[in-house]
Amino acid sequence: MYVHTSPLAKFFCIKHRSALSCSPSKAKLAHTRAMPGRIREQLQGLIERDKKGGELVQADLQGNDVEYMDRVFVASKEAASSGKHQSIEPYSNVLKLTDGSEHERQQWSRHGLGLVAQGKAAILLLAGGQGTRLGSPLPKGCMDVGLPSGKTLFQVQAERILKLQQLASQEHHQQQPPKPMRWLIMTSPFTHKDTLSHFQQHNYFGLQPSQVSFFQQGWLPCFTENGELILETPCTVAKAPDGNGGVFLALHKSGLLDMLAQEGVESVDCYCVDNLLARIGDPQFLGYCHSHGAEVGARVVARAHVQEKVGVFATRGGELSVVEYSELTPEQAGACDPSTGELQFKWSNICMHYFSVSWLQKVHAHLAQGTAYHIARKQIPSKDGPVQGIKLELFIFDPFPTANKVALMEVARSEHFAPVKNARGSASDTPDTARDAFLALGAKWLQDAGAKLELPPGCAGVEVPAAVSYGGEGLRGLVGGKVVAGDLLQP
Repeated sequence: MYVHTSPLAKFFCIKHRSALSCSPSKAKLAHTRAMPGRIREQLQGLIERDKKGGELVQADLQGNDVEYMDRVFVASKEAASSGKHQSIEPYSNVLKLTDGSEHERQQWSRHGLGLVAQGKAAILLLAGGQGTRLGSPLPKGCMDVGLPSGKTLFQVQAERILKLQQLASQEHHQQQPPKPMRWLIMTSPFTHKDTLSHFQQHNYFGLQPSQVSFFQQGWLPCFTENGELILETPCTVAKAPDGNGGVFLALHKSGLLDMLAQEGVESVDCYCVDNLLARIGDPQFLGYCHSHGAEVGARVVARAHVQEKVGVFATRGGELSVVEYSELTPEQAGACDPSTGELQFKWSNICMHYFSVSWLQKVHAHLAQGTAYHIARKQIPSKDGPVQGIKLELFIFDPFPTANKVALMEVARSEHFAPVKNARGSASDTPDTARDAFLALGAKWLQDAGAKLELPPGCAGVEVPAAVSYGGEGLRGLVGGKVVAGDLLQP
C-alpha cells in the first residue's frame, strides 16, 4: 500500500514498511527450498554415466550456486502463471517539468553537487551491449556516432564526469582537487576485453584509472521446461546473460557494492551506454532524490506519441512496475485523461535511475534468495542440435517494488534522451538522429547564451564539448554577443 506524506509527497511513491515484502513469502520460500535439487540430481547422474564429462559440466558452472538456480527457475515458473491476472493501471506520481520552483531546483542541484564534492555519489554504467545491430563489431561505447570531434560514446561520457567533478569543486569552494567520482562499468563477456582496451588506449580519457572499475554481467543456464540444464556440448552448459537486472547481484559479487559502502558513497546514478544525451550524475536529479530520502529514482520522458514502442511506468497488481508496450491493449496505449487530454500511460522508462547504496545492499539480499525472473522461450543451441528451451532474465526495474520510497522526475527528451539503438537508415534511434539531437542541444545552449550561429549547410547544430559546458552553464561569458562559426565549439 502506498501513502502520501509531506508537502512533496504527491511526487513520490511511499510504501508502509509494514507492507514491504523484501523476500518471498515464507510459504513460497519453503516450497522452493523443499523442491528436489533437480540440477544437482542431473549433475550426479551425468557424473555416474561419464565421470570426466560430468565433472567438466560441473566445472563449467564456475562455482555458481545450483540451489539458487533451482529456486530461481521454480519462482519464475510460478510468477509466469500468476502474473497474467494482475491488473495494470496508470502511474502519475511524477515531478513534472512545470513542478518545483526555480529556487527549489537550484537547491536540489546544489545538494547534488555537494554529494559529488564529498565523494557520496557514484556513477553506474550499463555497457554490455555490442554494436552488432549498428553494423559494428565493437562495444556500443567504442562507437564514433558521427560527432564533429569524432569522439566515442565512452569519451563523451568520461568528459562529462570530469566536468561534473570540476563544477562540484567550484560550487563548494574546494581548494584541493575534487575527489574522483567512482565510475562503475558493467560489461558482458562479449564487450569486456574490448572495453578495457579502449579505455587503456585512450588513457581513461583524463580520468584517474583508479576511479574506473569494470565488472561483468552475470549469466544463468538455459533450462528445459522441467528445470534441467541444457548442455551446449557434452562438457558445457548452454548459458545466457541474466538481463540488466543482473547488475544488482554482479555489483555484490564483484566486491564493488561493499567498496561503495566502505567509502561512504550514498547515491548511485545509473544509465545505459547508448544514450548520447545522458546527463551523467545529473546533480538536480541526484539532489532531488537524496534530499527526499528516495531509495530508488527514475528520470522519465513523456511518450512522444501513441505508437511509440517504449516501456512505461505503471502499477501492476498495485505495485510500481515498468510495463512493456506489448503488454498494453490498444485501448490502454491510447487512453487519455479526460481532464487533461494527456495519455494516461504517459511516462516512458529511459533507463536513467537513482539508487541509494543502502537499497542496493537490501535488494541484493532479496534477490539472493531466489526471486522470479522473466521467462523467454527460445531455440537453444545444444549438443543434440537446436532445442526449445527457457532463458531467464531480470530487468533492472523488477526489484523497484521493494523500495520504501520511489521518486520519478520528468526531464526534457531533447536534453536528456537520444538513444543509439538502430542502424543508419532506420526510422529512429540511429547514430545520425542521436548526433543531430546532440548538436541541436548545443546550438540551443549557445543561442540562449547570446551567440549568433553560422552553421555549415545541412548541419543540425554545434557540438559543445563537456570541457566547455556540462549542461549549458558558463557559456555567456565565452560566446555572448559573438559569432560562432562551424559545427564544433573549441574549448
